[in-house]
Amino acid sequence: MDDQALLATVAGSTSASLTRADWLAAAIRLFIDEGVGSVRITRLADELEVTRGSFYWHFTGRDDLLAAIVEFWGRKNTRAVVSAFDGLDDLTQGVLALFDAWIDPELFDPRLDLAIREWARRDKAIHRAVAKADAKRIQAICDFYCRSGFARKEAFIRARVIYFTQIGYYALEVKETLAERLDYLESYYLSFTGRTIDPAAAEAYRRRHPGA
Repeated sequence: MDDQALLATVAGSTSASLTRADWLAAAIRLFIDEGVGSVRITRLADELEVTRGSFYWHFTGRDDLLAAIVEFWGRKNTRAVVSAFDGLDDLTQGVLALFDAWIDPELFDPRLDLAIREWARRDKAIHRAVAKADAKRIQAICDFYCRSGFARKEAFIRARVIYFTQIGYYALEVKETLAERLDYLESYYLSFTGRTIDPAAAEAYRRRHPGA
């Protein structure tokens, strides 16, 4: 089951057919909405209208469930950044592919990322997991910049700039429509790469987002 299907899976489920994915999907939604403290077995059982016993068919306990949330977050959001550059060496294609990952919650879920980061403020193990994920994401961007012709140190700094900018965008809850953001496309590209984007590439990217 893919990640987006997992998050939608509880809809229509019955108590007799609940799976590990159903419990995890419900836990992730509760985690995003209310934080880790609200992810309790009894609370989930009540919301799913099943007994607690159903939970233990799929998880050994609450810690096992929380570990599954962390694993899901890492798989979904880190993969969205790292895989954006798969098979790409062209600077424009790669940067725009990264933009695609960040504006599509089916690829990168910002609410899940922020919920994990909030948890990390109070849990050293989760803090280490977040630091590891950040490093992996930045390294993927850095490696792409290197493949696109940047020297290693410049590639690393530019990777940090583009990554920290986006994470800050989520953390500050910037209210901006996609149309508004795309209006800044050329300036963002120049800021993140030091180069001007080909007008035809910019126009093609806008056409791929007709609803903006």
